[in-house]
Amino acid sequence: MEVHDERKADVWGKIRDSSVVKKLKGIKNIRLIAAIFIIAIALIIYSTVATGNAARGSADGSQTAMMDSDETRLAAVLQGLEGVGRVETMITRGEHDEIVGILVIAEGAEDIAVRLRLISAVTTAMGVDKQIVNVYTMK
Repeated sequence: MEVHDERKADVWGKIRDSSVVKKLKGIKNIRLIAAIFIIAIALIIYSTVATGNAARGSADGSQTAMMDSDETRLAAVLQGLEGVGRVETMITRGEHDEIVGILVIAEGAEDIAVRLRLISAVTTAMGVDKQIVNVYTMK
């Protein structure tokens, strides 16, 4: 006499007995394929998150490798001074957009008179204290 199990199959049983799972089990190296698929999805998610964070950082006004308009204007003004030559500037701002530091790199900054003129021009143009202005010589 044969006994038939008439209990309802649970969810995992239904999934295990489905034709799709049986076909997947028949594929060689299915674990390797699944691992590669999971890694690809993880990389796509990471790329999306990293791009979003970078865009958000740029929108927040965080510093980038390029000079902003204030830095470009300041560099243009400073290049007009006698003996200065080529100039690059960087303005560091605090949480409330106040200027906390200004960096000036100029070709003619090895001359002390040029360095003093640069500091004076930066403090006048930006309305800041001399303590937050640093001038260095460009290579």
